[in-house]
Amino acid sequence: MAIIKILGLTDLHSRGRLAIHNLIDIVETENIDLVAVAGDLTTYGKKDRVKKILEELDKINKPIFYVPGNMDSKDSDNIQFSNVQPLHARIQNFKGLNFIGIGASNPTPFGTPNEVPDEMLGMLLGKTLQERPNNDPLFLISHTPPLNSEADKIRSGTHVGSFSVRDFIEREKPIVILCGHIHESKSISLINKTLCVNPGAGAHGNAVIIEITIDSEGEATAKADYISF
Repeated sequence: MAIIKILGLTDLHSRGRLAIHNLIDIVETENIDLVAVAGDLTTYGKKDRVKKILEELDKINKPIFYVPGNMDSKDSDNIQFSNVQPLHARIQNFKGLNFIGIGASNPTPFGTPNEVPDEMLGMLLGKTLQERPNNDPLFLISHTPPLNSEADKIRSGTHVGSFSVRDFIEREKPIVILCGHIHESKSISLINKTLCVNPGAGAHGNAVIIEITIDSEGEATAKADYISF
């Protein structure tokens, strides 16, 4: 049996400062194996600003997978440091889990820098899945939450998530989706057997610890708890 602990972050919206020492303390105290960041590291930040935030996160001495959000520049999807690995339209195996990532967002009313047609999110996910190295369970990191979930409701109650992300979840059944984008939809819920986690905005100190247990048969179960930093 293996247990993997993941610190999940999203929507940091940093202007250059980050509570990095608090995050390092959490990683060390909670025995975190990997940090996953689901986009919006900045607010209308150019690539150099995103790079600066990732360089700060690189101080965490653990693997870090990230995707950019709709508020990060389109060209910020390929930044790499010693610990930081980009995961937009990529798949990477770590300790018996296949982490697959999709950044940007479906269209919004605000014309933010990194929006694409919803269909493109689905196309990229499908293309990336073809590179899956084995049948280990999937862990999806998506900036955009799935449509009609607890993670995609704006204040009016309207669901604004991605139908392509929802379709991927229902078809491929990842063990977890870590998402963000909709700050007011902080939630931990289920879509069938997929744990759907929106930690809430990291800009307000929100994060989540996701613990995945893989048994001797390769079957995975997941649970999540909120944490502040």
